[in-house]
Amino acid sequence: MTAPQKGPSARSVALDGLLTAASQTAFADEVLARMLDDSSLRGSDRALAAEIFWGTQRWRGRLDGVIAAIFHGDYRRANPTLKFLLRIGVYQLFLLDRVPDHAAVSQTVEIAIERLGKSAGGLVNAILRRLARERERWEILPEGADEFSKLSFQTSHPRWIIRQLVRMLGAEEAVLALEANNEHTSLTLRANPIKITIPALEETLTERHVRFQKSQLLDGYFRLETPSFSSIHDLVNEGKVAIQDESAGLVTLVLDPQPGETILDLCAAPGGKTAHIFERTEGKAHIVAVDPDPVRADTLKENLTRLGMEGVDVRVQDGREPLPEAFDRVLVDVPCSSVGLLRRHPDIRWRRRPEHLEAQQALQGQLIRAAARNLKPGGTLVYSTCSILPRENIHVVENFLRRSEEFERESVKPFVPENVVSDAEDMQTWTHRHGTDGAYAARMKHTSGSA
Repeated sequence: MTAPQKGPSARSVALDGLLTAASQTAFADEVLARMLDDSSLRGSDRALAAEIFWGTQRWRGRLDGVIAAIFHGDYRRANPTLKFLLRIGVYQLFLLDRVPDHAAVSQTVEIAIERLGKSAGGLVNAILRRLARERERWEILPEGADEFSKLSFQTSHPRWIIRQLVRMLGAEEAVLALEANNEHTSLTLRANPIKITIPALEETLTERHVRFQKSQLLDGYFRLETPSFSSIHDLVNEGKVAIQDESAGLVTLVLDPQPGETILDLCAAPGGKTAHIFERTEGKAHIVAVDPDPVRADTLKENLTRLGMEGVDVRVQDGREPLPEAFDRVLVDVPCSSVGLLRRHPDIRWRRRPEHLEAQQALQGQLIRAAARNLKPGGTLVYSTCSILPRENIHVVENFLRRSEEFERESVKPFVPENVVSDAEDMQTWTHRHGTDGAYAARMKHTSGSA
């Protein structure tokens, strides 16, 4: 009788997820979800794979610093699979208390032999056993490190992001921002009033023993303290709730959409803000949602259907191309570096480079000008990002206003809580200050003429 084949281990699934995420443009959470669904992992093994995956992403910079110090040869040029195996092993040794050292070493070595051969297995074994003995190496700073390098090692962020944060916040607060990015994030829900009332959702979560906090920033938002997706999976599938961070919800408040208006969401997929606009207008506005990607546009339609939000005009179109009609309000939530999402998507810190910002900034300028051309005189334009970087935020807005005399800045103070209003009276959220993603929104009025 043939013995049943052994399924993939939690560590091998985590490894495959890390390698795939490093080679694709999709967010790491999408990659992990796909890997877990395709695997046979259940319960604690599934949780372990997710923990190793996210922990290795989050602490990759510090893990590399520890490994490179004892690696014989040029660690930077090492085989990618070998590097991720070493990161997985070292993460388990230093930051995963529930995994015994012997299991972290032996099971990582087993995968190394299976994937790369005995020689690689021997190397992984030697490095992990040495680090298990020399645990003080987790705290040893790189030789000759300056202040930026020290912070890069300690908080596991690239130097260029650290420089940006120190410039914006000062050294002391920058450390708080960096540390906040390494904390585990909560799952945030928004009640969909078409299908469930806020009191009914509170009652449902309480009955299911899901601990939560009601948002201090927006009504109808809940931060889950026990972020098990399985406990609210059916609520999402039935469209009773939408998963959306409060920072994204605040953007809709800045837009302040009203029933009876014509409203354009210019970069709409996957549709969280479109759905919130529908909700705020009680389904009584004419909403056009544009996205250039047919697959993402289909996802947008599916999300709106699940939420019971019918009648949104979804169009597959490049947002820089003109539309035939003009609108009372336009939201342009532009593609950006997503540096405000580093707690939720730790992989972003390793995938972005300063040079990427130049191309993004050019596109952002094109999109805000295109959005302006679609606006009626007297209409409202909102520019938003999930970034905290001035060059993607206030610099884009100010450059647009310098070139567009028929537009003027409006304060967001009447629309959002005071603690998310910046010195320039735009909306700006920070993970370490507000417990949300980092995000930005500016509000402008079309005063006269055509854009």
